[in-house]
Parts: sequence; structure tokens; C-alpha cells
Amino acid sequence: MSTNKIYRMKTDGFHGELFCPAQDGYPGKALICFSGSDGKFELSRMLAQVFQTHGLTALALAYVMEEGLPQQFCRVPIDPLEAAAARLHDMGYEKVGLWGISKGAELALTAGSLLPGLVNAVMAAAPMNTVCQGFSMKKGITIMQGSTWTFHGEEVPYSSFGMDKFPLGRVLGKSLKARELTMYDLYIPLVENPNPDAVIQAEKITGPVLLISSKMDTMWPSDSAAEQVMKRLRQHGFPYFCQHLSYDYGGHLFVPMELRLAKFFRGDRGKYRELSRKARMDSLEKTLEFVTRW
Repeated sequence: MSTNKIYRMKTDGFHGELFCPAQDGYPGKALICFSGSDGKFELSRMLAQVFQTHGLTALALAYVMEEGLPQQFCRVPIDPLEAAAARLHDMGYEKVGLWGISKGAELALTAGSLLPGLVNAVMAAAPMNTVCQGFSMKKGITIMQGSTWTFHGEEVPYSSFGMDKFPLGRVLGKSLKARELTMYDLYIPLVENPNPDAVIQAEKITGPVLLISSKMDTMWPSDSAAEQVMKRLRQHGFPYFCQHLSYDYGGHLFVPMELRLAKFFRGDRGKYRELSRKARMDSLEKTLEFVTRW
């Protein structure tokens, strides 16, 4: 029987579940965890449990696909995350960090830049350096005319895919040839030539930043995107600790646990499987070290 605290959009302004460790190894600190474009709250919960077992309070957060939340990745409000961070501060947690992967990493960096003071650290695995155009996955993938995110009712500026229709044939062809799911080509122009207004202003984050990526990530160019974020932080004289952990092995789902979905990516199977596991576990160790820096 779970004794975890459950939160709902209707009553709390966010959808989440709080995982408190039996013994708090990081007093006064809490982590908000969320998944990527799988949209599943279950992965957020699994992430929170990993951090809980290592003595860190973690709040699993849903931002899509649950009651009271959008059913697509278009005009998704960042406000519930703001409400969740505020609630943790009200509960006495002085430092609140974000941990997101893939689309969730885009959210973590964007939210961190928009919520100075409320967010005190950002960890982004397989990140993006720009806010991207929205999409829906209801019947296949549909490109939507709008931003992925909104904040206080306003659309956050985004980089466009420059096309009206999702190039399913091209993506399927490249994925079959690569023997793994890849949308790399679709995202290269967004990473290398983003809309200047849509570049995530990571320098506005009021706390340390940790970026985690794999050079074998073929879903999107997260390694290059992370380098772009680091470059921007250096250019703006970012006053906090920042680090990019770039691993040689591992796939797009660079999470500190075993996932069945990971087999869709070459970097997590066959001869790379054990090398990937070691890299991902190393990232967990370094993430926990990072938490001590807040």
C-alpha cells in the first residue's frame, strides 16, 4: 500500500505523486521528475522511485495525457510545474530541482529559465537547446501549428520544423535503414539554426545546470544541443556550476534504470547493452554528486 502523497490538477493545480525516502540523505532538497514524448506518468514515477531509493525526495510530475492536462504536445502549460515547485517550497524544501529527459529535458531547461528563484537546479538528459514546434501523437504523428509550451497563457516562441506534414515515409525509411527509431534529420535544422527568439535562455536559471547526453543518440541531436546550451551559458557568464556529461555509449532513453523501450535504440542493445548500462549508472552517481552542489 503506497503512502505517497497524490496530487491532482483539479485540487492542487498539478498532477503528481510525492516519493519521500525512509531516510532523507539530502535534507531541504527535492527533485521534480518528468518523462519525455512517451507522455507516460509511469516513467516519471519510476524515475522518482530511483531517486527516492537513493535518499532524495522526488515528485513525479505529469504534464500531458492525464486528467486536466493536454492530450498532445502542443500549447502545454508550464504553469502546473510552477505550482508543483511552489508547493514543495511551501512544504519546507528550500531547493527544488528539475530532472527531465528528451521532451522533458526541453521542458526542464525552459521552465528553469522562466521560473527564477522557484527552480534552483536543472538536470536535462538528452536535451534540446530550443523550444520546438508542437505535435500530436493521436493518430500517428501530426505537426501542429503552435509552440509545444505556454506560460501564463502566452505561447513560448518556438523553432518551426518548416513543414506542414510529418514526413512519415522518410522517417520510417531512415529508421529501418538504421535499425532504430530516428528523427535526427528532422531536428538538425532546429538545433543548428533555431529561431533566435526560441533559443532557451538557460542563463536565466538561478542554480546549477547538468546536461546528460549520449553520442549514440539518433532520435535527435541531443549531444550537439547540449553543447549549444553550454556555449550559451559560457557566453553569458553563467555564475553557477554547469556541466555536460557526454557519454560514448547509450541511446536516447538515457535513464538511470532498465527500460524495455530502450531496445528500440541500437545504443542500448547487443554489444552496446552493458556499456550503455555502465554509462547510465555513472550518470546517476554524478547526478547525486551534483545534487550536493545546490
